[in-house]
Amino acid sequence: MSASTKEIKERINSIKNSSQITNAMNIVSSTKFKKYQILTLKSREYARTLDEAFENIVGSVSGKNHVLFDGKKECKSIGLVVMTSDRGLCGGFNTNTLKKMQEYINRFTKQGKKVSVITIGKKARDYCSDKGIDVDSEYIQLIPETMFEKAKTISEDIVDNYLANKYDEVYLIYSKFVSVISYNLLDEKILPFEKKVEQKSNIYDFEPNEEEVLVNFIPKMLNIKLYQALLENTASEHSARMTAMKNASENAQELIKKLTLEYNRIRQAKITQEINEIVGGAKAL
Repeated sequence: MSASTKEIKERINSIKNSSQITNAMNIVSSTKFKKYQILTLKSREYARTLDEAFENIVGSVSGKNHVLFDGKKECKSIGLVVMTSDRGLCGGFNTNTLKKMQEYINRFTKQGKKVSVITIGKKARDYCSDKGIDVDSEYIQLIPETMFEKAKTISEDIVDNYLANKYDEVYLIYSKFVSVISYNLLDEKILPFEKKVEQKSNIYDFEPNEEEVLVNFIPKMLNIKLYQALLENTASEHSARMTAMKNASENAQELIKKLTLEYNRIRQAKITQEINEIVGGAKAL
């Protein structure tokens, strides 16, 4: 066997081994995706209903100023919550999120505002570490069993830091699940809350008082928002990885076909050459 055919054979075997790995990862991601897809879709209705109730409560205090709705007189510092994954091999999922985060940092820095990042996922944490970006807190290895409590901790810390004037505005960047093959990268301001003045709502009596109700309810509202975002982001991650691994496996099969044809062509040429040499030798005798 010539050196060229040997090299092609080795490449084919190497690609086959890689294809087995991508197939296995595709199966694992598919299983996890189905789990998070169910959790995400079930939680959406609850989050939507709570959001409507929250808007009604906010509408009932229209005409009254509150720092959690009306914001602060001057914005000097920004809190930026960024959701990525812990692992890679999911196409441009993390790259697009980190690019959006960098755009936010560049924009606010040019405006003279201090930006502090709250990272969720190893990819965001590692990126900030490599770039020397200020990280206030980091969260990794989130699983369904602890995700709600972790979202609660994050939301309470954000509200506390906002009220303590550590953040003047807080933004969130995450991926929202759309379907098995698509997701949307979203960015939105989560503090101060937007007050929809024109919305008609019921009038509420606050007990013990308006301030205490709002201060206690807002972290819960933010908790649900972050929890839903975590579910959406994780479902999108597994969707992206499943698609990436499927594409990788298909590309591997195409490459194997091309290399096999090339291998057979070279091998056939070698056999033809040997036959011609034998025939030529026989004629010479």
